[in-house]
This record gives sequence, C-alpha cells and structure tokens, in this order.
Amino acid sequence: MSTALPIHTPSGMTDRLTVLTLPPQLRAHISWLEQSFTATDYPDPARQNAARSELADRVEGLATVLAQASSAVRDDQAVVLRGLPAKSTAMVVAVASAIGPVVPSRPDRPLIDDLKPNPAADEQTRTGDLRVALTPHTDNSSVPAPPEVLLLAFVHNGTPDSGGESTLTHIDDVAEALDATDVELLQEPRYPSLNVPTDTGLAPTLTSVLARSADGRLTVRYRDAALDAGIASDLAPETPSAAHVNALHRFTATVREPARQTRVRLDTGDMLIIDNARFLHGRTEIEANAVRHLKRLYTRLNP
Repeated sequence: MSTALPIHTPSGMTDRLTVLTLPPQLRAHISWLEQSFTATDYPDPARQNAARSELADRVEGLATVLAQASSAVRDDQAVVLRGLPAKSTAMVVAVASAIGPVVPSRPDRPLIDDLKPNPAADEQTRTGDLRVALTPHTDNSSVPAPPEVLLLAFVHNGTPDSGGESTLTHIDDVAEALDATDVELLQEPRYPSLNVPTDTGLAPTLTSVLARSADGRLTVRYRDAALDAGIASDLAPETPSAAHVNALHRFTATVREPARQTRVRLDTGDMLIIDNARFLHGRTEIEANAVRHLKRLYTRLNP
C-alpha cells in the first residue's frame, strides 16, 4: 500500500521513489520476534530468512509489501517503508533481509550502526554523528567493494522543522548533465580515495568515480572528502591528471546542484532503502536541539 510522504523535488525524481506502508499488525509481534531471533542470530542469512518468513506467516500482507519493496529496489527505485518498529533491532534486520542478506560494510565493522548526533562531534568522528549538512555521497566508497544496498531505519527523527531531511541524487540525472568526455574520464581508475577519518595515515585506494555494470547501467562510488584526502595524500599510488581532476570538479559541482537532488522528510518508523551504486544520498543540517536516532545497515541485493 502506498502512502503520502513530504517530498521536495525540483527535478521530478518522484518517478524514482516508491513509498510503501507495512501492516500495522507488525507491532503486535515484536516480543515474539525478539525472543526467537536474537543478536547472535542476526549475522546468519539463514536465520534472517527464517525469522522473516515466520513473521510473514503471522502478519497478513507483510510478504506482499516486502516483495514490492524488493522488486522496486531491483527496478532502480529508492524505497521508503513506513510503519517499521525501528526501535526493535530484530524487526529491522528481519525486514531488511527481504532485500538481501544483511551484511557488515566490511569485516571489521558491526552489522548495525546506531547513529545519533553527538554535541561533542568534530571532523574526526563518523559523519553520522555530525549535525552539519552531508553532501551527496556513496557509503563506504573507498573500500574494495562498497555495500550494494544501504538501509536507514529511523528510530526517531525530531520534528518537521528540526532539519535532517534526506537527499537523494540518481546517477543518471547527474551523468546527463555532464560532457561525454568527463563521463569517460570518471570511469578510469585514476582517483586515489581514502576513507577518512578512519583510515587516515593509510595509503589511498585507486578507484574510478563511475563504472558500467554488467547490464550497461552507470554506477557511482563517490565521496568528496575521501577523494580530496586521497588526492592530497603523499601515499597515493599515483596523482590524477589535470583533466581527471577537472572532470571530478565538474562532477562535484553537478552533484551539488539543488536541481539534481530530491529532499525527503523521513519520520520515526520510516526505513529508506537505496541501491548504493545508483543513488547518492546526503542530508540537510540538523538543528542543535533536535533528537535524531537511526540504525544503518547494508544488504546484498537479491537477484
């Protein structure tokens, strides 16, 4: 079932956004799920699937909504699921597994990140802990294989006037505004990338900003801070040419144009799901006293 969602989009990207509502009966099964599907089970894809399957047997209509969500992500849509009891980690993991196996972003990272603005946060903390606006980016763009699907489950998201609107930018909307030469340059693996602040002091990884998937679609791995740090690093394996740097600057300017971004006001109980290789995401600044808590997790994408 679809439902209204506060959306601001000068570019008309609502065609790329699917909004679905989970059955309200889901809340009645939190206690059962948390007893039968515990933290030690979360990393096991077989247990994820079993918990979701039994939950779907108990909640009429859940299987249909989750199938619609999974299909929409495969069809190049951003998805918002509404009515998720996001305070329950068991429920978040079980629902997320409908898209694919829930996996950590890399082996040394937890399966689920709890993100809350930290009043003492500075540039050396995780970006999710900051209140400042976040420019459009790919999650974990510097790792050898960035996570396929990003999911953000909102336990609490302040009030409508407290900031923290999510922004979505589809790579096709960016590429159509670029010169073909820039698109080609950005596909060459000539860009040193460093996952700051966590990997500060390590050698950057050479990446491309754009690539083509097996089915010919354009994919993206981009985070401005990571690329700036990689290019500036004395440990970079090579320095990109002036042509490559200029192409990157034009890409960054295009990504930041408001006309390329869709702003979505997500509320408590919403889960945002995006293909991490097709959408860049960010958010607006969070007001000083706003209370915001979300759970971030990743899945592979079911075929």
